[in-house]
Amino acid sequence: MQVKSIDVRNWFSGLLLIALIIVSPLFFVGGPNGVSSLLFNHLWNLGHIIFFAGAVFVMMQFLRLESWQSWIWTSLGVFFLGVGIELLQEMVGRDASWDDVLHNLCGVWLALFWGQKLKVKLPFALLLRLLCLSLAAPSLVFAASAAYTDMRMRSQFPVINNFETYFEAKHLVGIALDIPKGRSSAHVSDGRFSLAVNLGTGKYSGIKWVSPYGDWTGYNQFAMDVYNADDSTFEVVLKIADFAHDLGSNNYDDRFNKRVKILPGWNHLRVSIDEIKNAPKNRTMRMDQVSCLELFATRLTQPKLIYVDYLRLE
Repeated sequence: MQVKSIDVRNWFSGLLLIALIIVSPLFFVGGPNGVSSLLFNHLWNLGHIIFFAGAVFVMMQFLRLESWQSWIWTSLGVFFLGVGIELLQEMVGRDASWDDVLHNLCGVWLALFWGQKLKVKLPFALLLRLLCLSLAAPSLVFAASAAYTDMRMRSQFPVINNFETYFEAKHLVGIALDIPKGRSSAHVSDGRFSLAVNLGTGKYSGIKWVSPYGDWTGYNQFAMDVYNADDSTFEVVLKIADFAHDLGSNNYDDRFNKRVKILPGWNHLRVSIDEIKNAPKNRTMRMDQVSCLELFATRLTQPKLIYVDYLRLE
């Protein structure tokens, strides 16, 4: 690497450097947790790419990084720096992630291959640029998809989910399901689609909605529709909690839990908001901070197929 002459007039690089210094503590403080929204998680991943692209761009104002040897050394340096950051994060109670290390490298390569004129043959330069774009593109697509989903979910509130779009179906995760969940038009209580859920026989099997759900204050009841495709009755548990529970002790008696019998055919579930709010033993649940919504079965003797639809507040 050859040292460049420093251009003090490059105010953009100076501002970028200041910004990078200001946000660098976020590697160890803050970040996604167990109740963070999908949007926040994907934006955080995108932030790794932006940070290291910016850092290498600033480096290129002082160092020549035009040879393939400099690309390798820069990539190796950021790789080991990323591994070190992840190990330190584990020491301060954060979760280490190899995905973050890859996002760091994507940022490096975006800056190296798009932020300067490459002194290699044109086909190879194009290949390098397309390669780094293909690695970074999923993070951008996921963030854009999560932003669109978040916007839709907020705009349709107090409907929490009715599975009319692909994005709404992505707004929840399966828990030990017998077959992956999927949208279906077989049994629908509202609109064109419901969610087919094949409950398994594990200790817990069900679905968990992801992200906060708006302000439930001022509504009378929570409602949802469940179709039981089986000819026998079984029980599921409806679980609702707020941030204080999920980020605190996570005790069983500090949230709303209700066992519900699911009869063959349609089941129109209704729960009073007051019942949910007063469920914690030693406090009142914050209905403007609902963070957890789950529907699951426990230790089924055989798999069960249900169709879930039209979650809403009334």
